[in-house]
Amino acid sequence: MLQVYLDPCTVNSRKVLAGLDLLGTQYELKHINYFTGEHKSPEYLKINPNGTVPSASDGPDFNITESNAILQYAADISGSIYYPKDLKARANVNRWLLWEASVWFPSCYVYLVEYVVKPLLKSEPDQSIIDAQAPKWNQLASVLDAQLAKTKYLVGDEVTIADIAVAAPMHLHKASRLPVDQHPNLKRWMTQIEKLPAWQKTQGAVENALLPETNVKPGEVRANFNYTKDVNKPTEIYFYESEAAKDIHEPGDDPREMTVTDGWERNRVTPFTADKEGFSVHSFKTQYNKWENEANVRELFYPEVVEFVKKTTGARRVLVFDHTIRTKANAAKPITQETDTTKRAPVMLVHCDYTAESGPIRVQQLLGDEAKDLLSRRVAFFNVWKPLGTVEERPLAMCDVTSAPADDFFKLYLRYRDRNGENYVMRYSAKHKWWYFPKMEADQVILLKTYESRPDVARFVGHTAFEDPTSPPDAKIRESVEIRTIAFF
Repeated sequence: MLQVYLDPCTVNSRKVLAGLDLLGTQYELKHINYFTGEHKSPEYLKINPNGTVPSASDGPDFNITESNAILQYAADISGSIYYPKDLKARANVNRWLLWEASVWFPSCYVYLVEYVVKPLLKSEPDQSIIDAQAPKWNQLASVLDAQLAKTKYLVGDEVTIADIAVAAPMHLHKASRLPVDQHPNLKRWMTQIEKLPAWQKTQGAVENALLPETNVKPGEVRANFNYTKDVNKPTEIYFYESEAAKDIHEPGDDPREMTVTDGWERNRVTPFTADKEGFSVHSFKTQYNKWENEANVRELFYPEVVEFVKKTTGARRVLVFDHTIRTKANAAKPITQETDTTKRAPVMLVHCDYTAESGPIRVQQLLGDEAKDLLSRRVAFFNVWKPLGTVEERPLAMCDVTSAPADDFFKLYLRYRDRNGENYVMRYSAKHKWWYFPKMEADQVILLKTYESRPDVARFVGHTAFEDPTSPPDAKIRESVEIRTIAFF
């Protein structure tokens, strides 16, 4: 299968993705983060010594390093009608591919840099650069406009890969302030391209990365989420000092800005459920408030949680086995500190607390001889996440399970002095849908599913705390308690 290496937000990467979709080509996507310079890494330079995206591989000894060449090759291996086999028609397509790469892309790119990239980097556009480029761009646009006065698409009445290639540098033409209105045939053609399913499918990633402010709707915020790169070595954390912890791959090395949606209104209309989205939100009223006394929490608060989880999930038996109190005040506590582990800072990492293997192992560790019988029926792990006051900063966000297939999760190995454990971390996907519940109160809880034995319902929910850009400067430090439970059905 063709492997493509790219960042979906760049012009030429988007060109390839839209083109492959048009062609119906099967491929495996390898995400290369353009903004963190991953395309300049030694590993990637072995594939593309030019240090540019996109690239493609078809077998261990064949790499392609130019976007139009990737589309030409993909069209040939699939025998697609979108790259004609008739020699004259093909030559016509090829001339537009060469024209796009040599003169059209560089001219459009000037506008993209000045009006999109610079504002993204908190810099001001330079009007003198635009003024210098404008005559060249309009001359090139006139070439297109004259051709499109004669044909529906660039080489006739049917779309080809030439149309995708030439449209790609214009993919943010409004934000780039390209003077398209001066060229009516070009404007008509671009409107047609924007209606193509292959184009529409690939527009979201571009806008999310390059137009974050204009793409945010009411009830949404943009925030950084710490995903993890899936590399060719284990991803690990050591919870004690050890020489073995040197040069390990630690999680959270792929930060991404994501859209997070306020879930309150959606929950009012259609409540979230742990079996579909992987989480739910509930009222939970309690008089208990002695959170600093660990033994007291276990004796007096755990029974309330047991009854709540039974009532909410329908479980016949619930075991509460652990809890953690989280506050930013504990952020300075070293991760290797092996005492007072029930008090930690909020976790700023996209993760899930158990894996398909570690869930059953935890049941065996806690319940010994009972475990075999219990594991023969449905078992689910739920975290009960409860604020200890109004949440003004670092709220909890959940990745909707319906947007996160199992392949988006991979293992994080937890190294303790006396045992090893496993969590899941998540690789980035632009398809992830994130929810949060701003301003949660102490009498509300989120129920998170962190393991599920049934394969036909939500099994693992990715979640993380995040820095809410709408939090006031004097926001009260978030305090919350997580109660970890196992439900037996």
